[in-house]
This record gives sequence, C-alpha cells and structure tokens, in this order.
Amino acid sequence: MKIGEVSRRSGVSARSLRYYEQHGLISARRESNGYREYDDSTVERAEIIHMLFGMDFPREVVASVLACTGEAPDAAHDALAEQLVQVRAGLAERIEQLTATHRQVSAFLEERGL
Repeated sequence: MKIGEVSRRSGVSARSLRYYEQHGLISARRESNGYREYDDSTVERAEIIHMLFGMDFPREVVASVLACTGEAPDAAHDALAEQLVQVRAGLAERIEQLTATHRQVSAFLEERGL
C-alpha cells in the first residue's frame, strides 16, 4: 500500500512515516517510479511507534521496543530493560516536578478563592 493509505489507516502523518523510515523504524519497498510500497503490518507498527513517541519515549527506546517483538533474543529484552530503567527514572523525576507545580498552582488559586 502507498504512504497515504498507511497514513489514513494508522492515523500517522505521511511526514512522520517518512521520519520513521529514515530512522529504520519501518521499511518500504521502492517501486520503479520511486513510490514507497508498504505491507499491511506497517499500519500496526506505525501506530505503536506513534504511541511510544506520544509518551515521549526516545527514538532509541522505541527501536528497542520494536526489536523485542516476535522471536527476539534475550539480549534484546535485556537491552530494552536497561533502557526502560532510565525511562522510569526520568518519568519519576517529571512526576515530582509536575506534582510540585500542581501544588504551587493550587496554592495560588486557593489564595484567590478559586
């Protein structure tokens, strides 16, 4: 299927799909006219990539998650686990920052009776 069809079915922009391909997250065959031709599995893969990027996962972690699909070797799972430990630490830090900001906003609004 063409990039427009993958975009329509996955809800991921054609621009993002080209980015994913550029970084080796998805692949396409090139036809003689230069058009990209994707297989059906690209739709689900694009949705997963889009979701992970939407959760602010770095590209390297997204690639590791994708490497753990199917019959992935234990080494791929181990590498992903190491990356996810770092992601979890970053998330905990962001949660603390957001919680502190929430408290400050709430205090400000309470002072104004809101």
